[in-house]
Amino acid sequence: MSRHIARRAPKETLGFAWGRFPTVDGSAITWRLYRRDHRRALHMHVLTFFAGHDRAVITGHLRRARRYLRDKVDNIDLVALGVTA
Repeated sequence: MSRHIARRAPKETLGFAWGRFPTVDGSAITWRLYRRDHRRALHMHVLTFFAGHDRAVITGHLRRARRYLRDKVDNIDLVALGVTA
């Protein structure tokens, strides 16, 4: 089993965290991206890929998903501060 398919539990951090969860048969891997807002509420974005996908393609999707999650949580924080998002 290669490293990008192995299970990885998310770390407990105040900012960004991620976890990797393969299916039982190893045919697909689910990445869960987490980020906390100013209230420490947890926001999650999930992506699933087949194990045979090209790692460069997976990396590109994960980067876009991380930016999406960052922007989503930042907008929530800006609205809470009274600044228009």
